[in-house]
Parts: sequence; C-alpha cells; structure tokens
Amino acid sequence: MRYSPRETHRELREQLGVFALGHGDAEERATVRSHLNKCAACRGELSELAKVVALLAAVGPANLRQV
Repeated sequence: MRYSPRETHRELREQLGVFALGHGDAEERATVRSHLNKCAACRGELSELAKVVALLAAVGPANLRQV
C-alpha cells in the first residue's frame, strides 16, 4: 500500500518519540533520518523531544515517582 506524502509524514512524526529514545530497528531509524533531512517541522519536534529525553535521563528511574 502506498501512502500519500501527508500520511507518510503523519506516520513518521508518530515515530519521533521512539527515534528520540534511540529505539527502532535500523530500517525505521534510517527512514526517520531521511525524513528529518527534508522536514524542518519534524526536526523541531525532535529537538523538543530530545530535551524531554535528557531531562528524564537526568532524573533517573528511581526518582520518577517523586516528579
């Protein structure tokens, strides 16, 4: 099944959280990277997600209950 550019963008945007956490298989990550090269909006969203990932890493799992 072929997706329209808008549908593809939506699907890739939904994968940004997984990408920001460093998950996903090699093919998925390559697809997201390719999309990021062309999409400023998704690069901006990934930048924001990266900040959240960094904050979560700084807090650590043991302290998440206190947040």
